[in-house]
Formats: sequence, C-alpha cells, structure tokens
Amino acid sequence: MSGKKEDIHCFANGWRWQEFSFQEKDKLKQLTDKFPEYDVWINNAMDIETNYLRVLSFDDHHDCALIGSLNYSADPSDEDSYRLLHYYVTENKLLTIDFDIGTISKMTRQTLMARLEKCDNAFEAFLFIMGEILNTFLDGIDDFEEKLIDLEKRIRFHNHGNILEEIFDRRSEMLFLKQLTIPIEEMLLAMEEAFYENIKDMDAFRQTKVRLERTMKLLYHYDSQIETLLNINMNLYSYRGNEVIKALTVFTVLVTPITVFGALWGMNFKNMPELDWGFGYLFAWVIILASTGLIYWWLYRKGWLGDVLRRKNKK
Repeated sequence: MSGKKEDIHCFANGWRWQEFSFQEKDKLKQLTDKFPEYDVWINNAMDIETNYLRVLSFDDHHDCALIGSLNYSADPSDEDSYRLLHYYVTENKLLTIDFDIGTISKMTRQTLMARLEKCDNAFEAFLFIMGEILNTFLDGIDDFEEKLIDLEKRIRFHNHGNILEEIFDRRSEMLFLKQLTIPIEEMLLAMEEAFYENIKDMDAFRQTKVRLERTMKLLYHYDSQIETLLNINMNLYSYRGNEVIKALTVFTVLVTPITVFGALWGMNFKNMPELDWGFGYLFAWVIILASTGLIYWWLYRKGWLGDVLRRKNKK
C-alpha cells in the first residue's frame, strides 16, 4: 500500500480510499471543483443529520455510485450522541467523511489497513466495513440479551409495580437497535440492485448479508419475547385488578345486612316496637347474621366467591 497523503490510501489492487473531515472545508471545496459528481454527496452530507441513501447513475457511461449517510454509533440514552458515516462508493473509489473505525471495532487502524489491502475493490472494502459495524451491533444485542434475561427472572420471581416501566425501557432499546440495523439492510439491498454483477460472487457480500440476517433474526426473536413479557404483565395486572374488585364487591355485599339494619334501628322514631322488646338486641343479631349467612350461601352457590375468601399462600 502507498499513498501521497495521509488521508488518501491507494491499494495494490488498483482502488483507493480517501478520508475527509468536515473541518477540512478547503479540501472538500477543492474536491467538488475538481470532481463535480461529488457535489450532491458532499452537500447532502453537510446538511443531513440522519440516515440517507441514494444510487447515482452517470449519464456518460453505465457506472453507478452509492452515496449516503449512516448512523453507525449512538447512545440510546442521549439522542444527540449519534455519529454519521458519510460514504461515496464506486468500484474503484471509496470516499468517507468523519469516519472513525475505533468507535465500532476493537481492531487497530494498522490491522484495518492490512485487511483492506486484501480487498479486490472498493465494494469489497465497504462491505467489510459494514460487517464490522454489524459486529458492533451484535455486541450491543448481547448486552441487551443479558438485560432481557434478568428482566424475565424478576418478572417470574419478584414482580413489582415498576416492572412494567422496565419492560417499556427494554422495548425502547429494541426499537433503537432496529433503527440502527434497518439502514444497513436497505444499503445492502441498494448495492445488490445497483452492483449485483460486481458483488454477487464476493465472500464479503455473502458474509455481510448473513451477518445482517443473523442480526435481524435476533432482533425479531427478542422483540417477540418483549411483546410476550408485556402481554403477560398486562394480563397479570388485569387479573390482580379483577381480584381486588371482586374482593371489594364481596365485602360490600356481605356487610350490606349490617349496614341496612344498623341504619334502620338507628332511627329515632317514637313508634318503633323493637325498642321495647326484651330480646330486641338478640333478635337484631340473629337477623343480621342470618341474612349475612344467606347472602354468603347464595354467592357460594353461584360460584362468585372464587378464591377471594380461600387462598393458599405461595412464594
């Protein structure tokens, strides 16, 4: 490998990688003046703050270029922490703006350059970089899996009032991982559409595509698990709420005789014969207990008591 400048890397197989930074505005201006076909890409890169993808077709020949911006690193707890990789890819040229391999891969820059030296063209190099980005996403999915397993254990053994909020937190993380992965899926489809004959036999293309499928399947399965946990918890809350309402209803019905007769004999009318009965107090208790027992028996026969009044203690 040789290069005239630090930011231009020319490889033995005839392709080159040129790196830029938005701080180097003079270099970007010189690039657009010399190569007008880069103008659309650089202008979009300067203005955009989200994922972007476009296939450029040149009128003078049949070559195409894949241009776009990819959010390759972000913190789900900070909406302003995203990092965008701006890329321009043809068969023999790879141009990037504000790309730092250190944020997505554990490999050193020297290792990266040695790996890119083995690539036959810029397509293969770009696919290799996409594969490394997907590896970073897979590491994030592994961390997410640990959180999900811990959440499942606590739902099973120590379900508490805040667990629903934690499920929604995991769901938000899942959506965040999908938002990072879906643009790579779109980008691979665009490459397949525009450069199929060039990349169909590449090992890098097949490996990146399989890695993407693995990532998407994991996200799909974990998404299903979260939905299941959410449904279980919502059903559990609904069941507990019904049990509370049932208990309150039974209690209200059972104390109705006491309330009614207490209100009746608490009146202060002069002509109340029960006030002069010798066994009026005993008579009142008999009426109250008998009517309460009758109501209880009626509820029991109807099967409306359920486990409200007879429940086993379980851990």
